[in-house]
Amino acid sequence: MEERTYLKWYNKIGYGSGDIAGNVVYAFLSSFVMLYLTNSIGLNAGIVGSLIAVSKLFDGVTDVFFGAMID
Repeated sequence: MEERTYLKWYNKIGYGSGDIAGNVVYAFLSSFVMLYLTNSIGLNAGIVGSLIAVSKLFDGVTDVFFGAMID
């Protein structure tokens, strides 16, 4: 059985702060996408909100997957 090494706590904080920054950028971009698609294109706000929620769900799934790969 091979020995597993794990990330140190400060490395995990570094990765987490990068994720926080990515979420802030995502929030700004999704608000602009919402305004553009509802006002300029004419889509329903519920449809655009659902698309944004599904993309965020996939982002969470990839976080779990890549977190397991890094550890």
